[in-house]
Amino acid sequence: MVTESEHTGQIHGWAGDFPTADHTVWRQLADKALRGADFDDTLVRHTPDGHERGPVFFSAPETSGPVDTAPRDIHRPFAMRQTIVEAQPAEARQAALDDLMGGVSDLGLVLDPTGATGLKADTLDDLDAALDGIDLALAPVHLETLAGQGHHAHLLLALYARRRVDGETVTGSLGLDPVGRAARQGVAQDPSCFDKARDIAQLAHEAFPLLHVFKANGAQVFEAGGSEVQELAVTAASLAMYMRHLIGWGFTPDLAARAIELHVCVDADIHLGIAKLRAVRRVATQILTAFGVSETARRIDLHVTTAHRMLSASDPWTNLIRNACAGFAAAAGGADSLTVRPLTDAIGRPTRFGRRVARNLHILLAEESHVGKVTDPAAGSYLHETLTEQLARAAWSRFQAIEAEGGLAAAYDAGTVQAEIVQARTARLARIRNGDEAILGVTQYPDPDPRAVETMGRWPDMPDSDLSPMRFAAEFEGEAQ
Repeated sequence: MVTESEHTGQIHGWAGDFPTADHTVWRQLADKALRGADFDDTLVRHTPDGHERGPVFFSAPETSGPVDTAPRDIHRPFAMRQTIVEAQPAEARQAALDDLMGGVSDLGLVLDPTGATGLKADTLDDLDAALDGIDLALAPVHLETLAGQGHHAHLLLALYARRRVDGETVTGSLGLDPVGRAARQGVAQDPSCFDKARDIAQLAHEAFPLLHVFKANGAQVFEAGGSEVQELAVTAASLAMYMRHLIGWGFTPDLAARAIELHVCVDADIHLGIAKLRAVRRVATQILTAFGVSETARRIDLHVTTAHRMLSASDPWTNLIRNACAGFAAAAGGADSLTVRPLTDAIGRPTRFGRRVARNLHILLAEESHVGKVTDPAAGSYLHETLTEQLARAAWSRFQAIEAEGGLAAAYDAGTVQAEIVQARTARLARIRNGDEAILGVTQYPDPDPRAVETMGRWPDMPDSDLSPMRFAAEFEGEAQ
C-alpha cells in the first residue's frame, strides 16, 4: 500500500523495504520462540470436527469471498427476537409489551399445552389475550412450539383473520418442523406428520404470503451436543426436505424458499460461529440453486439463537459473557434475526430483569457496537475464509450421505444422525473431564461464592433422549460448588 505525502507530493511505500512474510519465515520464528516445545502440541488447534484452525493462515481458499451481499438496514441490521415463555396469557402479554417497549422488534412465543415451559394457549381466546394490545402487523410473531404444532399454527392464522390484519403486511413464522418433532418421538418417517402441515402451508400462502411456514432446524442437533458440521448437514437436509414437499404441493421454487426459515445456534466460540453462519449460507445457496430458485430469492432468512448448551447454572452471571460472544458472532456472521437467551435460561423462567438484560445486549450489538452495519465483515480474513470453506465442504459431504440414506426422516429413523450426535457429545465431555478443554467459571476459575439470580420458577426435567437439549457444564457444576 502506498500514500502521497501532503507536503512534498512524494510517494512512500508503507511497507518500505520489508520482505514479504511467508509461512517458512514465520515457522522458523515460531520454532525459535517455542524453545524446543512441540509445535503441533503447543500451537495447533482443531475444531470439534477435526479441522485445523490455526495458529495462522497465510492465504484464503480460491473459492472464498463474500457470502452475504444483501444490504443491511442501517437502523435495524438484524431482527431482535425475544422469547416469551410465561404460562398465563396475562403474564405473557405483559412480558411481550415490556420487550417491545424496551426495543425488541420480534416476539418468539413458546407454546406448551401443559404450561410447564411456555404459554398454555390451547384456544383462540387464550392466544388473543396473550397478544392483546400488540399490533401484529408491526411486531412479527414466531411460534416455537414443543407439541401440537399444527394446532397452534392454525390458532395464530385464525387470530390474524379475527383481527383482520392485512395479509400482505404479516411477517413472522409458524415454526413448523414436523420431522424434527417426530424424530424426538422416534417416528420421523410417519407420513401423517405432514397431514396438517400441507393444509397450513397452503392456507398461509393464500392469506399471509410473507409468513415463514417451515423451520429448517439444525439447532436441535447443536443443542443436543452435536458438532458444527452435523448441525449444518441436518440444516441442509431439512431445507432440501421441506423444499421438496412445498414444490410437490404446488409451490414455485421461489415461493417454497420464502416459506422456509433456517435455524442454527452459536456458542461463545466467536470465530467458529462466524464461519459456521457463513458456511450455512453457502450450503443453502447451493441447495436452492439446485431446486431452481431465482438468484434474488436464494438469500433465505437465517435465525440464530445463542446456545443453551454453553450456559452455566451454578454461576449464571458468567452467561452474560457467553451470550455477548455468541451474539457478536451471530451479528458478524450475518444473522437476519437473533434471539439472546436470558442469563438464567439454564435454571428457569426469566424475571423482568433477565429479559431486560437479554434485550439490552441486542441494543448494544446493533446500536452501540455497530457490528451489523458492515456486510460480511469476516470476508477476506484468511482464518474465517478457511474455516468457512472447511465447514461448508464437510457439511455438504455429510448432507449428501443423509440424502443417500433416503433423506433426513430416514436418517433419523435409522438412528445414524443420533449416533453421530452421541459420538460428538461424548468426545466433547471427555475432553472436559480430561482437562483438555475448560469451561470458565465451572471447571476452571469457579467463583467460590457465586451470587444467586432470581427466576420465576425452575424448568421441569426434560425427557432423556439423544435429541434432548443438554448443557456441557451440567455434569461438572456439582464439583465446582
